[in-house]
Amino acid sequence: MAAPREETLMSRCEIPIIDLAHIGTDLCPMKSVVRRIGQKLFTALSTKGLAVLVNHGIADEKLKAVYADLDNFCALPEGCQAQYLRNPVSNHGYIRPGMEQFDTTKKELRHSFNITTLSASAMPAQEEVPEFTQHTVPLAHDLTNLSRVLLQALAYALGIPPSTLLACHSGMLQSDGHNPSSMRLLYYPPVPPEDEGPCCPSDVVHYTRCGAHSDSCTFTLLAQDSEGGLEVKLHDSDQWQAVGHLPGAILVQTGELLAAWTTNLLPALMHRVVVPSGAYARARGLHCVAFFCHPDKDAVLPTLPLKAAPVAPPPTFTPHTHLTLHHRLLNAAHHIQKRFRETYA
Repeated sequence: MAAPREETLMSRCEIPIIDLAHIGTDLCPMKSVVRRIGQKLFTALSTKGLAVLVNHGIADEKLKAVYADLDNFCALPEGCQAQYLRNPVSNHGYIRPGMEQFDTTKKELRHSFNITTLSASAMPAQEEVPEFTQHTVPLAHDLTNLSRVLLQALAYALGIPPSTLLACHSGMLQSDGHNPSSMRLLYYPPVPPEDEGPCCPSDVVHYTRCGAHSDSCTFTLLAQDSEGGLEVKLHDSDQWQAVGHLPGAILVQTGELLAAWTTNLLPALMHRVVVPSGAYARARGLHCVAFFCHPDKDAVLPTLPLKAAPVAPPPTFTPHTHLTLHHRLLNAAHHIQKRFRETYA
């Protein structure tokens, strides 16, 4: 008999689903649709911290191709992978399991490849991972354009001109170091089946996939290929809850900079990726693509009009020191540098 499926936020219909059909493009948006989407997005992020985007226009085949490329990269010899290790200045490159740590009490099983430049010279060579560049660059453009559409929608909801937020995020993936936005390819491998140590219970190796944290950006877009252990703390709850999976959908969740700029009207979402229960789920890998939408390092965001300030939910996020910005993001560069120091060994 099959084990009963775990209840998730998705299965209980507790995550708002936002349909982006007919929204247009970032260069030619349908203003009436963008305004409507903006109100829905603001409500979802202010009450839940995340929303599910459907009909976003990014073909599932593009994601599957990138997942396969990452698998091929992870299969390369370590010496070959070492050529592409993350550059701490640009944040571009490969991150082996253990190099980045959010939970110091467990072993985090995660392969990552950060993409902050679309230059072919910074990608794995054609002879090592064929078509890596050909697959990742179009997807990066798609996620950048989707982010630009969402920035315009949020601007309408916040009562400011949409061009204002676009101007503050103008340098996404421009490869000039002016903007720290990144597309991250993630692979969580199967979890070893050790249930007990060789000598005593203290020898047990405790695994997780990604420790609890909130993202240091404006917002994050997340696509995943299966239900692999993503959990969140909703703004009205202190409990971890499984998100679940909707094939073809993209999650959007609030980051720390947007939380700081809106004085916590849109609180940053705490999330983690745990080892799923059950032998089958543990033996299955999980692929994800995360796009971290950041403002430019020297961006100065405008003061929000009073009409964009409804009663705030109970505080769930304590800003870092660099996030006391008084509606400005002059310290955005300092904030992300601090977060890198905290998570990279």
